[in-house]
Amino acid sequence: IIEINEQDLLPEKIDRDTPCNIVATKKGVIIKTIARGGNSIVRKGDVVRKGQTLITGVISDEYSDEYILVHAEGEVLAKTVYFHRLDEPIIKIVEEETGRIYERRELKIGQKGVQIFKGDIPFTNYSEEIREVKLFGNSINLPFKILVHEYRELEEKQIKQNIDFLKKSTHIKAVEEINKQLPANVQIESKDVKYYVEGNILSTHVTIEVIEDIGEKQIININ
Repeated sequence: IIEINEQDLLPEKIDRDTPCNIVATKKGVIIKTIARGGNSIVRKGDVVRKGQTLITGVISDEYSDEYILVHAEGEVLAKTVYFHRLDEPIIKIVEEETGRIYERRELKIGQKGVQIFKGDIPFTNYSEEIREVKLFGNSINLPFKILVHEYRELEEKQIKQNIDFLKKSTHIKAVEEINKQLPANVQIESKDVKYYVEGNILSTHVTIEVIEDIGEKQIININ
């Protein structure tokens, strides 16, 4: 009994004398198969799953149990789908500075810091910036630093975004995200954009159908 197993290996690392299959890298609908080595076992219109064998390197004799192993070569073009969803609030909350500022000073010696002026920060919501007070223009190397902690009060405001502008911007962002996933040399067949509003959320759904080569080589091991 001869058992045939498949082993993952990058296509460029498979020697042409090494028996291999060509398998699907992703789900797709077969458009065209060109087998230059091995036998194609899928046809136009077939729906294939990731990992499924498309061109086999196992050439069998239909009249006996004998077979030979070859190095499969070829391309398998399939229609695949890329999808991205982007949700954005129609009314969003932004933080703006009120103009009120509170400061604390700190004397820092090495890794230890001592507050010079203590007190509670009078704001609930704030941002903090830290700057160093330059003494003597930094011309003297002192063993300590004086830091100023500046607290800027923030308040939340609600801003209603323009729906048409929001649709355009989310559409662009969704397409950009899909483009990051697209392999080189794909042929774009169609693009579909749908918008849904649920409560305060605009949901943008972008679907792009492409034709691409979904085949990759996979070594055949005989145990």
